[in-house]
Amino acid sequence: MGNAGALALSMVLIGWAASMRAMSGTWLQPSAFFPLWWCCAGILPLIFAPQEPVGSNAMVWLIAASIAVSIGAFAGNWGFRTKRVITPTQATDRELRLFGVALSVALLLGLASNLTFILGSSIPLGDILDIEKLVVVSNKLYIQRYAESGPPPPPPLSQALLPFVYLAPAVGGILFVLRREMRWKVFALLSYLPAIAVTILQTTKAAVLFSMVLWLSGYFATRLRFGKLAVFTKAHLITASAVVGVVTIFFFAVSLARMASTDFSLLGVVVDKLLIAAFGHMTVFSQWLGEYWQEPASPSLGKVTFAGPLELLGYTQRVPGLFESVVNLIMGDTSNIYTGFRPLIQDFTIPGALAILSVLGFIGGIGFRLVAQGKWSAVPLLLIAYVTILWTPITWFWIYNSLTATVFAVALMVFVVRLWRGAPYRREPGKRFATS
Repeated sequence: MGNAGALALSMVLIGWAASMRAMSGTWLQPSAFFPLWWCCAGILPLIFAPQEPVGSNAMVWLIAASIAVSIGAFAGNWGFRTKRVITPTQATDRELRLFGVALSVALLLGLASNLTFILGSSIPLGDILDIEKLVVVSNKLYIQRYAESGPPPPPPLSQALLPFVYLAPAVGGILFVLRREMRWKVFALLSYLPAIAVTILQTTKAAVLFSMVLWLSGYFATRLRFGKLAVFTKAHLITASAVVGVVTIFFFAVSLARMASTDFSLLGVVVDKLLIAAFGHMTVFSQWLGEYWQEPASPSLGKVTFAGPLELLGYTQRVPGLFESVVNLIMGDTSNIYTGFRPLIQDFTIPGALAILSVLGFIGGIGFRLVAQGKWSAVPLLLIAYVTILWTPITWFWIYNSLTATVFAVALMVFVVRLWRGAPYRREPGKRFATS
C-alpha cells in the first residue's frame, strides 16, 4: 500500500494528540488543539483518498509541528494544567450592546459589499434572481478570475467593505455564546449570509470556509471564558454532522455553477473535485516537501508569508491560489493547496518554520491561560491561535489583509469593552478557581 508509511506514523500523531489532551485536560488547549485538528486534516486524506500518494515525510513534519506548537503552548500556559475560574463574571449590558451593534453593522456592510460588487460588475439584478442566469454569471466571473490576463479589479467600494463579510461571523460566534435568547442565537447564525452571498456570486468556497473558521474560533474562545471546556458534546456532534451535510450539498451546487451547469449527470466529476479540494492537500504538500529537500535552502524571508501586506504596499502581486505551480493528482485534476506549512518553510526554512509554530503555540498558551481565568481581554490572543491552526490545511491565514483586519477589529472591540464596562448581565457569586 503506497501510504503505509504515512498511516503507520499517523499512530504517533494520534498518540501525541491524546497525550496532550490527557495532560492539559481539554482539547481547547492549543497543545492538544493543533494535533487534534491535524489528526483530521492529515489522516482523513489517507482514508478517503487512498489512491493519492502521501509520503512519510509529510507525517513526520506534522508530528514535528505538533511538538513545536505543544512546547510553545506549554511555556505560554506555564505548564499543562490551567487554573480556571469556576464562577466566571457574566457579560455586562454594555458588552452585549457593543457586540450586538457590531454584528448588525458588519452584517449590513457585508451584504453591501456584495451589492456593490454586483453593481460595479455591471451584473443585471434580474440575473441574480434567476437561478439559470445566476449560474452563467458565476461561471463567467470564475473564468475571469483565473484568466491569463488576470482578473479584473473588484469594485473599490466592494473591496473596501470586504472585511465586514468576515467580521460578521467573527462577532457572530462570540455573540452566540454571550446571548441566551433564541432570537439572538438565530441572529448570530445569520452572520454567515454575506460570505454565502460571496460564494454564490463568485463561486469562491473560501469565503464560507473563512467564515466558519472565524465563527468557530470566536465560539470556542468565548465558551472557554465562561468555563466551558468540552468540545465533543452530543449537541456539537449532531450539529457538526448536519453542517457537514449542508455544506457538502452547497459546495456541490457551487461546483456545478463553476461549470455553468445544473446538470446532475456531472455528479461524478463534481465529487472528484470536492474530494481533491478536501483531501488533496496532503499529497500536494508531501510532493513539494520531497522536492524542497533536494534543493539548496534559499529562504524567501517573508515574501510568501507576508504576501498580503506586501501587495497592499505595492511591492508584489499575489496570484490566485498564492502559488502558480500545481500538482497533478491521480484523481484527474490539479491542486495548488500546499497547506500553511509551505509559506513558513519556503520563507524561513524548516527550523525557522518550527520556531514560528512554537511562537504560535506560546501566544495560544498565554491566551488560553488568561481566558480560562476569566480575563476577557486575552480572547484575541486565543483567536490568533485558533484561526491560524484551523486554516493551516489551506495556507497561512495571515497573508489575507481582510482577515488580519477582522482579527484586529475584534481585538479593538474587546479593548473598548474593558474601558466601557456596564452593569453585569447576570450577577454571579465571587470568582472561585480550580485547576484542570
